[in-house]
Amino acid sequence: MSIIVDLLPYSAAMLGSVAVLTFLFGLRRILRRDITVDTRLSTYLEPGSVAPQLEEAPAAPALAERLNSVIKQQSFAERIEQDLQQADLPLTVPEYLLVRVGVALLLAIGALLLWRSILAIPPAMLVGYIIPIFWLRRRRTLRNRAFNDQLAETLALIAASMRGGFSLLQSVAQVAKDAPEPTKRELTRVGQEIQLGLSLPQALDNLVVRMESEDLDLVVTAIKIHARVGGNLTTILDTISNTIRERARLRRDVRVITSMQRMSSYIIGFLPIGLALIIFTINPKYMSKLFLPGWTLCIPIGAIFFWLIGFLVIRKIVDIKV
Repeated sequence: MSIIVDLLPYSAAMLGSVAVLTFLFGLRRILRRDITVDTRLSTYLEPGSVAPQLEEAPAAPALAERLNSVIKQQSFAERIEQDLQQADLPLTVPEYLLVRVGVALLLAIGALLLWRSILAIPPAMLVGYIIPIFWLRRRRTLRNRAFNDQLAETLALIAASMRGGFSLLQSVAQVAKDAPEPTKRELTRVGQEIQLGLSLPQALDNLVVRMESEDLDLVVTAIKIHARVGGNLTTILDTISNTIRERARLRRDVRVITSMQRMSSYIIGFLPIGLALIIFTINPKYMSKLFLPGWTLCIPIGAIFFWLIGFLVIRKIVDIKV
């Protein structure tokens, strides 16, 4: 036990050094990232049109290039990139992974300094590595929810603009100027993609992929059918707007009714964790006996397993689809 205590300062120094190096490497990648207009549009321009600018630009570090190439070949990179787009975070996949590693190391340092035990490092690193995932999903969920809540009014404004004589593209551009976030950013991006050469159906399909909205998918399908068979698009948009408005009202009612159950799931779910951390802080020797080799390891493993099952069951019960 004395050997472990003697190693605590060295372990804290090592984790601190790795955390600082990770933070500096990620900050350097972000600061050195070339975000000039010529470079970002070079993919859509003719070869050689921006050659002088590209030749003068500093070359990226070999380590960063290898890191990007290795991560892009992984199966999870595409999903993470889509999540970052849906959450509207201007980060690349390697930068996001560096953030996760940095948070894990910082929490490990804090746990080591607080509890003075190496046993606290693995769970702290695990929690620190998972926290950015939940934060990213929470940000994406809130953004998609805000977009869906604004969709009915957005369609009504587009239909009113089309009645005034504007085309669909002009109406979308006009509504994007005064729409709140995130509708403003998404509609502006649709207009930019069309200006870069994409067709309207392709730009709308990209919007559906970014937002993952069933209501938006219904709107895009109606616009595609109208482009093929014709009809009165303003009337169709008004009808869909009323339907979406009623669904949004019902969704809000369900959210309010189940708010107590959802809050109870969080309180009941995180109460054992908070209580275990408090006891571990007050009397670490008492709690450390549960993690000694032997049959006592079945107690924390079983507690974590059944805690996770109970939390997921409660969340599944209150997750009512509308």
